[in-house]
Amino acid sequence: MLAQHFVKWCETANTAERCSGVALLADAVVGRKFLPTEIRQAEAALIFALDDPSPRVRRTIADYVEASDLVSRQLVRTLANDVDEVAVGVAEKSPLLSPDDLVALVRQGSTALRVAIARRPNLDERTAQALVATSDAEVCLELAGNADGDLPSETLRTLAAEFADHPRIRNALLQRDDLPAAMRHALLLRLGDALCGSDFVRNATGAVRLAHLREDVAEQATASLIDLLTPEDLAPFVEHLRASGQLNTAVLVRAVCSGRIDLFASSLARLSAVPAMRVRAIVAEAREPAFAALTSAAGLPLAVVPLLLSAVRVWRDMAWSDDLDRADVAATVMERVVLSYRRADNGPQFEELGVLLHRLASETQRMTTRHRTAHYLAA
Repeated sequence: MLAQHFVKWCETANTAERCSGVALLADAVVGRKFLPTEIRQAEAALIFALDDPSPRVRRTIADYVEASDLVSRQLVRTLANDVDEVAVGVAEKSPLLSPDDLVALVRQGSTALRVAIARRPNLDERTAQALVATSDAEVCLELAGNADGDLPSETLRTLAAEFADHPRIRNALLQRDDLPAAMRHALLLRLGDALCGSDFVRNATGAVRLAHLREDVAEQATASLIDLLTPEDLAPFVEHLRASGQLNTAVLVRAVCSGRIDLFASSLARLSAVPAMRVRAIVAEAREPAFAALTSAAGLPLAVVPLLLSAVRVWRDMAWSDDLDRADVAATVMERVVLSYRRADNGPQFEELGVLLHRLASETQRMTTRHRTAHYLAA
């Protein structure tokens, strides 16, 4: 009877009155304020109201039911396929929309509707990929900036590849905590290229300094990630560096001196084709003949082997200390590595290595100073 009375009442009620009427019904359905039979009657009345000529009435229903899982899917799906004024809230928030529903809305809907779907938390891979497939920068920017849940890795990969040169999307991706290290590194390099390619930087630095600046940016991009790598990131990051031609001596020296022996071992395994377990055993033992043979198989210059070996041994010895301070150990490693370098026969092959070590020593000194300052302030 409730539904019949509502239909009859709507014949004479104005728009404002109908909005108030559907608000009362929707609130009762969502809040379960009626008996079960009355709730079914109320939902039937709401479904009737979906044909109301005024978007205001349909929008009122949507505002009440958009986040509820206690209403019928028929009601929600109809609202999601309405005009944008009615549909966007439902598309963004309704837990009753399935992946099939969302993919259909992405393919058929407007940009505003797609943006709303891109805001949904914990998007499934099919929906996320459907959003990326639109190639709509506004939609993809919203998707990249969606921090309410991890995006599927394939979606992140597609976004990073397609929009690496879009400043706002690239920045949104770099702000994400779930962006894999290899993708972050690639985007940082593109950011560096964009900065170095600007007219202001080109005019301010000149061609020679610009080339050095590009190298410095690439090196700092790698350095900024080394300390942040998770065990899951190691293999993809190493492969990314190898494939892009950046898995070089400088990276390995930096990894060892900063204590990322796991990254160093993973890199040696990839470069030498020696099984990873065998590589880890050789690095852990740090015996010169086997270590030198491994680094040689990886293609590293003979001149760098004593320095790497010295650094690995320091980190191995320090690992047994109960009061391990990473900043202090890094400083100790650099002191010993620089001392080993100065004792060596500094021929031409040492020149680039000397420049690298000087830069690493300066960075380590600054890092240690910042660490101690923060410790003193905390105390």
